[in-house]
Amino acid sequence: MKKFLVLSVLAIMLFSSFFAFAANKTSNFVVGINYFGNAGILITLANNSKYVIEYFDGSAIMVDNNFTVDKIVTDIENLIATGVDGLVVWTPTPTLYPIISQMCLKAKVPFVLSDKVPEQQALRDQLRQNPYFVGGVAPKNEEYGIEVANYALSQGWKTCIVNTSMPGDPTDQPRFDAFRKAYEAGGGKIIDIVRSTGISGGVAEMENSLVAHPSPDFIYGVGSGYGVGAVQALEKFNYNTKVVTSGLEEQVLDYLAEGKIAMANGDYWVSGTYAAIMLQNYLEGFPLKDENGQAPIYDQVGFFNVESQQVDLFKKCFVYQPIYSKSEILQMSGKNNKDFDFKAFLKVIENYTLEDRVAQKLKEGIVTEEEVTNAGININK
Repeated sequence: MKKFLVLSVLAIMLFSSFFAFAANKTSNFVVGINYFGNAGILITLANNSKYVIEYFDGSAIMVDNNFTVDKIVTDIENLIATGVDGLVVWTPTPTLYPIISQMCLKAKVPFVLSDKVPEQQALRDQLRQNPYFVGGVAPKNEEYGIEVANYALSQGWKTCIVNTSMPGDPTDQPRFDAFRKAYEAGGGKIIDIVRSTGISGGVAEMENSLVAHPSPDFIYGVGSGYGVGAVQALEKFNYNTKVVTSGLEEQVLDYLAEGKIAMANGDYWVSGTYAAIMLQNYLEGFPLKDENGQAPIYDQVGFFNVESQQVDLFKKCFVYQPIYSKSEILQMSGKNNKDFDFKAFLKVIENYTLEDRVAQKLKEGIVTEEEVTNAGININK
């Protein structure tokens, strides 16, 4: 009898341990994240997803695609094979969306798109037919270009060289198209369009353009890598040419503080954060659905300008730590917060401003009131 009781207790303990493990497994998800290559902006985007996953006590497997489009597919296949619970996907090529979707459908692995989403409605509809498609989130790319155009026109800059990626990039092409329309409508003239793969920021291509088209008023680097490339190319020339860019990677911020970049705007790749939040809610059984009950594809994440006197404060609030605190992130979960749904998610995105984040970091004691005042940021507006 005594032996039976001991065995019964052991059995209960084993079953309790098993169910405890199972319960933990439902929240401690393993998520695969691909990043295109070893570049600051791409790693920042991936890290913005990683901290969300880890805040929920999950773990992230990050893979480097080595700037090779074909390797994206192979790496995602390998991540699926390892048994990940979900994927945060970045791809610069729209033709890969159906391929990735089919892979995830076959393996029954949920996936979310980060930073780049398809523009074509047919592709969006196709993705939404996959029950494992979580959604996607990306910046308000056209507005970036319009902001740069308006800034250049306000400075009286009439001639421009554009340094950008190859045609069709889901991020850069909309920015460039909107910039061109606004800038030319205001009387500006684009004297050359320099295109490259972006791995080197188009430095060599920019140097050739600057020989053929001396002393333009400014260069628009459509994306931070191209802004950095423009600055580096100008080092060989004694021109009074200004550089503006979209993207706030650390080298851009340093150039901004040094006066080598006149103006920069961006959101610090917060789409990586939001994409991981979407995936986490899906994995927890609280998928975010748009007003039509579909997987959301949201491409209106806002941005802000950063001025030279704000660089140090910006680094303390964004570069040296996650954009959102752990307590904030944990409330962006339908499991933890019964009021968190797609409308609440949109409100979080709409409230994402430089002033909002600085105010929060001030509240957390990360920055001081003196630092905020010296940076010229009004957190009361």
